[in-house]
Amino acid sequence: MGQHIRSLARGTLALILAAAAVMATAGSASASEEHTVQPGETLSEIAKQYGTTVAELQALNDLPDADYVRYGQRLLIEAGDSADSDGADPDSAAPESLLIEAPEPESAGDYLLYTAQPGDTLFLLAGKHGISLSRLMSINGFSAEEWLKVGQALLVPHALAPAPQPAYLVSALQPAPPVVEMQAGQARPAFHTVQAGELLAEIAAWYGVNPAALARLNGLRNGSVPEPGRVLRVPSADALELLEGISARLEQARYPTLSERWIEVDLKEQLAIAYEGVVPVRVFVISSGVADSPTVTGAFRIWVKIAMQDMRGGSRAAGDAYHVTEVRNVQYFHEDYGFHGTYWHSNFGTPMSRGCVNMTEADAKWLFDWATPTMYDADDGGWMFSTDVNPGTLVLVHG
Repeated sequence: MGQHIRSLARGTLALILAAAAVMATAGSASASEEHTVQPGETLSEIAKQYGTTVAELQALNDLPDADYVRYGQRLLIEAGDSADSDGADPDSAAPESLLIEAPEPESAGDYLLYTAQPGDTLFLLAGKHGISLSRLMSINGFSAEEWLKVGQALLVPHALAPAPQPAYLVSALQPAPPVVEMQAGQARPAFHTVQAGELLAEIAAWYGVNPAALARLNGLRNGSVPEPGRVLRVPSADALELLEGISARLEQARYPTLSERWIEVDLKEQLAIAYEGVVPVRVFVISSGVADSPTVTGAFRIWVKIAMQDMRGGSRAAGDAYHVTEVRNVQYFHEDYGFHGTYWHSNFGTPMSRGCVNMTEADAKWLFDWATPTMYDADDGGWMFSTDVNPGTLVLVHG
């Protein structure tokens, strides 16, 4: 299959070379040049390459959508549009300059041709090959209105790099770091003396921690008003101090792994704990599902993640319909149960959700970046599915 792709690439290059030779032989100034779209190219990149604009390319090639062009598609480029950065006349350039601007497509090594089978969808194929839906559409030039057809050929990734995993096996839990004095804003444990009128949320914001974590560490109710003069212990950035107050920790015999990264969700304690092997590296105060829509329990793997999406569900008839927009750093570990940032409430430490694990925006972002599958297209914004070479992080949920 790889040889076939290389043959296609060389064939495309040969066509460009032949066209250039005809131009050179004729010695005429053609009204336009031709560009063959390569994998991953965008119309704006092509326009910049030839010193023209997206609007001009759209008009010349009758393109209805500026967001998508298809791999292998041939675009007309107005003669005189491309120019060297030093202002040289493009008509004076030798025909061979076309070859410099049209290297062998990256598909020769990075992509394979795939023929769509019955039941295939772009969404499922993106997941199968470990890339986002928008990336797969961009590679193949699909617009949002197009449907995948049986027998249609499209490019899919040849291989992906393996997801990062800890390279060591730790034999025992490490103690939490000692508590030391610090100034507000530093990423180390601290003590804070409450002043008159100060609220927990204000103190937490000053130190950059979750207000619920601050309350829990000091035996306070989330949202309560601490009395002036009280000395509060402020959790460190990793909040490992929160584990000190748990009398019954999960036995190591129940750990799903001793070497991988994994996440424990303790529904009783309303905590999520990120581990590397048997070492806890960060603790989060969360809100899990309420009684009539509890969070699922068991051992799972994160199967898909997306940087932002809208969420809706429930029933208008039952009076429990909801619709929240721009939910960030979403990671699903079982069906539609997942971790995500939450901006519509701050009552962490108390079940509040429809089944997902609610986290502060900052905590959800940290976990999103730390857990796998790794987002290869960090700025893509599309769905990233787990694969054999980019597996999802283990998740253990228990009561």
